[in-house]
Amino acid sequence: MIKEMPMKKSVILLSLFLLGGCQAEQPEERIISLMPSNTEILYEMGLGKEVVGVTTNDDFPKDVKTKEQFDSFNLNKEQLLRAKPSVIVTHESARASQQKVLDSLKDKGVKIVYIKEAKKLDEIDDTVMQIAEAVGHEKEGEKLADRIEQETAAVLKKYDHLPDKKVFIEVSSEPDIYTAGQHTMLDDMLTQLKVTNTFHDIEGWQPVALETVVRRKPDIMLSVTGAKAEDYARLVKERPGLKSVKTDTLNDDWMTRPGPRIAKGLEELAQALED
Repeated sequence: MIKEMPMKKSVILLSLFLLGGCQAEQPEERIISLMPSNTEILYEMGLGKEVVGVTTNDDFPKDVKTKEQFDSFNLNKEQLLRAKPSVIVTHESARASQQKVLDSLKDKGVKIVYIKEAKKLDEIDDTVMQIAEAVGHEKEGEKLADRIEQETAAVLKKYDHLPDKKVFIEVSSEPDIYTAGQHTMLDDMLTQLKVTNTFHDIEGWQPVALETVVRRKPDIMLSVTGAKAEDYARLVKERPGLKSVKTDTLNDDWMTRPGPRIAKGLEELAQALED
C-alpha cells in the first residue's frame, strides 16, 4: 500500500489537471453575422473561423467570400437552419423587418443578438463589447475597443487645425438626394472634426431637395455613394447652382461601417477637408 500511494496521487493530480483543462477550453460558436460592420468586428477579434455565414453585402475581409451568404432583407429560415448557427448577430432594425424568422430560430435554441447602432464615434466601443459579450470573448472585445478609441483619438488630434467649412455629405444620388443629419455617424464625424454639416438640423438619413442644397451654400460636397471621383464631380457640375463647388469622394465602407476601419474613414474625411 505504501508503494502505491505516489502512483495514486499522480493519477489524481493528472485527472484534476485534465479536468481543469477541459473546463477552461471554450467551445467554438457557429456565428452568422447579418451586418458587415459586425462581421469586421468579429474577424478583428480573431473569430473568423467561427463565422459560418455573412450577408450578401459583406466584402471584407476577403475570407468572407468563402462563407455562406444570406440576404439580410429577406431571410430564409430553412437556409439559416441548414447552417446550424449557435449565434446570429444582427442589427437592431431587424426587429421590425425580420423578427418573425429570427424568433422562429430562437425557439429552436439559436441565440439572437440585436446590436444597437452606433451613431457616434464614442459609441463604437459599446457595439464591440455587445458583440464580444454575446460570443464570450470579452477580453478580445476590450482590446479591440481600446484600439479603435486610440486610433480615432490620434486622427482627431492630428487634424485639430482644420478650418471650419460647410460640408454636404451625399449618401445617395438617385432617385433622390439623401444626406446625413443629427444622430448619424457621419454627422458626428464632422462635429468631432469641428466643421459644419450643412444639414445638421435634420434628423437621421433624409432626402433633400437640390434647391435646398444650393441655398445652404456648401464649401465642399463629399460623396459616400461608391461613385468614382470624376463621375461625382461631373454630376455636381451638371446641377444648377453648384458648378463651382469643390467635390470629393470617400470610401463608403470606411465611412459607414462603425467598426475596426472607422479611423481610416475619419482620416480620409479630414484629408478631404484639409486640401
